[in-house]
Amino acid sequence: MSVAVLRTIALPSGLPALRDRAEAEGFRMLRVLEEDWVDGSVRFNGAGEALFTLVEGATLLGIGGVTQDPYADAGTARVRRLYVDASRRRKGLGRMLVDAIVEHAAANGFRLIRVRAPDPAGAFYERCGFLRDISTGSATHSRPLTPPG
Repeated sequence: MSVAVLRTIALPSGLPALRDRAEAEGFRMLRVLEEDWVDGSVRFNGAGEALFTLVEGATLLGIGGVTQDPYADAGTARVRRLYVDASRRRKGLGRMLVDAIVEHAAANGFRLIRVRAPDPAGAFYERCGFLRDISTGSATHSRPLTPPG
């Protein structure tokens, strides 16, 4: 079975199990994703925003999205709530998910994409073309975007 990145407009049914695995590693981003979704504060439905799942058949392997960066100007996007199951890392799957997020942001007119990554993820984002960003406390890495075409 092949792995695919799919855009979604709802939280996937496999999220609770993935959230529990993330929390077992000490990561709360999927709990925050659920809380933000329920209270309506982040639904990935603004202009240029999107939520993506990484799936193999019906199995949820990862999730992540892009929103307008709340700490920057309107031309700046932000990677949000990215997580890939630990058992599936180091296989290029996280990069597939980041590539979909970056491509979507560029196609929707964002000029820059930023992320606030936990320390263990910094090298991953750098391998995905992000640069260490110490210009502000609201992001750890950023990547200029080029519009398609």
